[in-house]
Amino acid sequence: MRYFLILIGFLLIVGCGEENSGHEVKLSQKMAAVRDSLDTYFLKLTELNHFNGVVMAFQNDTLLLNRAYNLNHDQDNSTYVTTDTQFDIHSVSKLMTYYLVAKLESQERLSTQQTLDMFLDGFPKGEEITIQMLLEHSSGLPRELIGYEGQEYDLDPEEIVRLASNQTFLFEPGSDLQYSNIGYEILYYIISNIYEKPFSQCVMDEIFIPLGMNSSGAHFFVKEDRKIALAQNHVLKDSLVTRVENIRKDEFRTARLFSTAADLKKFLDAVKQNPYAEDLQNKNGVIAKDGGSVGIRAQVYSDLVHGFDFVLLANYDEMPFFKTIDDMAAILKSEPVSFPKEINRKAIVVDAETLQRYEGFYTFADFDGLVLEIRMENNQLVVFQEGEKIASLNAESPTVFFENPKEAESFEFVENEDGTYDALMGWKGIVVEGKLK
Repeated sequence: MRYFLILIGFLLIVGCGEENSGHEVKLSQKMAAVRDSLDTYFLKLTELNHFNGVVMAFQNDTLLLNRAYNLNHDQDNSTYVTTDTQFDIHSVSKLMTYYLVAKLESQERLSTQQTLDMFLDGFPKGEEITIQMLLEHSSGLPRELIGYEGQEYDLDPEEIVRLASNQTFLFEPGSDLQYSNIGYEILYYIISNIYEKPFSQCVMDEIFIPLGMNSSGAHFFVKEDRKIALAQNHVLKDSLVTRVENIRKDEFRTARLFSTAADLKKFLDAVKQNPYAEDLQNKNGVIAKDGGSVGIRAQVYSDLVHGFDFVLLANYDEMPFFKTIDDMAAILKSEPVSFPKEINRKAIVVDAETLQRYEGFYTFADFDGLVLEIRMENNQLVVFQEGEKIASLNAESPTVFFENPKEAESFEFVENEDGTYDALMGWKGIVVEGKLK
């Protein structure tokens, strides 16, 4: 579906996985079945032109899979990766931030209950916002800088904090949740001041070097350039796999980290130990963080209850990302999953009265306040962004609509308590809610 004026189609290049690398051990019958299921899953995903990247999985301390899957086997092709390729990890840096905060707290150099005014003078609501709220995205700060017309790339940490102090709060601190990159930029600034060096250098000195993550580094604000074999990012544009720049001008430079699957497994092994595990695991005993941007996806995942870990890195963003993560976890728990397969959705006719119920402007808070307009034209729903038509939708049912019959992306309209409708938009494996304005 062409949201954000992105065109979606099919790839023309078909490939499969590279040979499993690393030390081979004899697996039990059960572990071998899990390994084979994982491998089959990603082979099928790659054959459907939805994956290019690296998968590493462990059951306890036993390596199950460490493999690169390529759409194109030409090593000179910009998509080509190996198990040693470095990938940008984007918001996985937030898990490393949590790690550094836990480390500093264990050293009594800060407390997660300290308020922002103890670190920043004059910051609005600084006496209410705690370090914990910044970590958990409950500060009330927006996801990105609202109203800023410059390029985030050009901002230094001090300027980011200054601009953040001028933002309008979305809610009172601690009363709600909203994913906030701005909140983490403030955390980066605080950590940097405590260690008296740039945040990226803090990660290098406190995580990468001590843990032996020798293939991990940062693009900016570090003494050592560790880029050796960096993956190039790709999107699907006009039905072709197209390379895009790894460094975007609309993104901050503060925590632009990269790593390999093997290095990220070293980090997972560290965070599974206390005092980190008790702070980082969720109620299900899982430590996980995803990251990504245009053309790139990253995931680290450790299930402390079921005893497995995996790292997933992709330099092509057509993967149904969160569904793939859920399926990987299910496979590693020996639960049944449906392997990726070709989609062929069928359209039905829905009456005009039903279609008219869904007309209106929908705001998607999790997509930086994206507003999409739904109209009915010629007995069909169409989607507009900023007045430009970006999609025509077919009905799969009276409430579910799609554009491309070969893709899983869809709109589902769900009646709410007010008698109006919310729009659930599925996009690259993510489902986000749009509220009617």
